[in-house]
Amino acid sequence: MTENFEHLNELWDWGQWLFKQECTFLRGVEKLEDLPEFFLPEVAFAGRSNVGKSSLINSLTGRLTLARTSNTPGRTQQLNFFSLDERLILVDMPGYGYAEAPKTLVARWQKLIKQYRTGNKSTYKVLSAKLRKRMDP
Repeated sequence: MTENFEHLNELWDWGQWLFKQECTFLRGVEKLEDLPEFFLPEVAFAGRSNVGKSSLINSLTGRLTLARTSNTPGRTQQLNFFSLDERLILVDMPGYGYAEAPKTLVARWQKLIKQYRTGNKSTYKVLSAKLRKRMDP
């Protein structure tokens, strides 16, 4: 039993180490055909508008301004890709639900999110961290 806990501790330590490494913005994508092809695992952050997806990315990486944040719902308007030490791709997705943006624009985001989640070009599975409640810093 203690072997399992030791393994979990090793994973935890590795995760802490990984998120302290360099994280850089790669690109923002508005159309599925513009998706880059990554050969790394991707973690996509999905959730309601203004729930704290971008803030969570900033918190995990220890960078206050890596992913753009706002108090106004609907500021993330594309899929934003970040490279974490060239080992993992983080994806900041537009929110769903209420957004201060035209309905036609929100509908485009929703279509892009659905296409990304169901037809991702990446050879690895996408882990989607779906946020439901607002995260306060």
